[in-house]
Amino acid sequence: MTRQTPILMRSVGEYLATLGSAHPAPGGGSVAGLVGALAAGLGQMVVSLTMKGGANNPDLAGSQIQLNEVVGKLLAASEADELAYSGYLDAARLPQATDAEKSTRREAMQVALINAAEVPLAIATTACELLDNLEPVVAHGSTHALSDAEIAVSLAHASVQTALVNVRVNVPLIKDAAVAAGLTDRANDVEERARAQSGVLHATLEDRRG
Repeated sequence: MTRQTPILMRSVGEYLATLGSAHPAPGGGSVAGLVGALAAGLGQMVVSLTMKGGANNPDLAGSQIQLNEVVGKLLAASEADELAYSGYLDAARLPQATDAEKSTRREAMQVALINAAEVPLAIATTACELLDNLEPVVAHGSTHALSDAEIAVSLAHASVQTALVNVRVNVPLIKDAAVAAGLTDRANDVEERARAQSGVLHATLEDRRG
């Protein structure tokens, strides 16, 4: 499997340079995870500014801890998506000169495809949970940072939506019908929960603006 520099050791410029190159990874799944991490970080900023202003809200304090954990999970998932795609490429490059080699290659590619769907699904699931974590931020964050809270919500929802694109592009290639159906059901559930929660959060923001 292709070795890579850990994502936290890369500068933004380095990440973008590789993203814009002919290298197959990072790609859309990794970007989806990174967008979610940025959303969580922005939510943390709103909490920090609010508490610095003298607010003493236990829900906000708890949200700060949760958001910090989400940043770490999504950065790790962003990196895992790069590895998942590299794993698929490694499987595709396996020899296929004999029937045995062809069988081994087919099995390896199926394992890699399932992983290539599971990783972005994990990103989408975590980003959906992030929308829940942002609820106290939206409800109690400083009015001076409502635009930042709104952007955090929009980015978190975008992280869900874009990660699910990678799930759905891989599912039709999975031969195990039960596995494919399970992935589809989980993706649909996450999509619906994220859509509903995003709507609630945007409505709360509108109410707070008056």
